[in-house]
Amino acid sequence: MAELYFILVAPARGENVGAAARAMNTMGFERLRVVGSEAHNSEEAQWLAHGSQHILAQAQGFETLAEAVADLDLVLATTARKRGDKRRLHSPSEAAGRVRALAGSVEKVGLVFGCEASGLSNADLALADLLTTIPLANPYPSLNLGQAIMLYAYEFSQATLPTEPVADEAQFSALKARSMRLMDRLAVNEEEALRRWLADSLGTLSQRDVAMLHLLMGDIEKAITTKGE
Repeated sequence: MAELYFILVAPARGENVGAAARAMNTMGFERLRVVGSEAHNSEEAQWLAHGSQHILAQAQGFETLAEAVADLDLVLATTARKRGDKRRLHSPSEAAGRVRALAGSVEKVGLVFGCEASGLSNADLALADLLTTIPLANPYPSLNLGQAIMLYAYEFSQATLPTEPVADEAQFSALKARSMRLMDRLAVNEEEALRRWLADSLGTLSQRDVAMLHLLMGDIEKAITTKGE
């Protein structure tokens, strides 16, 4: 499993950061980064950390999210599900599974959480490779920061079992090019949800998935050609 960094953007309350550190420690994670805030240095954070103060002490501080993720290989951002979203949103377990599937090709992964009041901005979300959300039966009241981090920490702590090998780079590149040609052939433009979903999903495929998709695309291309004749 890759090294996982929990990144808090502009947390306002030290209590929440302390609870986040405690949740991380409970599930075996220690790498914390804080953007645009000193909440992790507050007395409230120390009180709520309860045996996890070392995580707060070694937390790295950054002025911007761009700086905080600059050295990471993969960035996942948490967001609330919004009507009209076109990018694919993964559940916590799906997000953990995606990272597990990339074992061997990524070393440092960041999991980004927004501030308590407003979450992550569109500019922050644009820095992410994948988006993840917690499906709630009732969005009100929403989970607080500590609860959300505990849920993600648990899911990622479980993602340690061996998986299928990541797709060969040449095969992946060929599949990506082939899929984009197929989208062009079907007149699926850059703004349509199908094309965006495909672009978001291709990078996390296993070797078996790539082979299966090559077969599927071959069948689709054959059907299109036959229909055209």
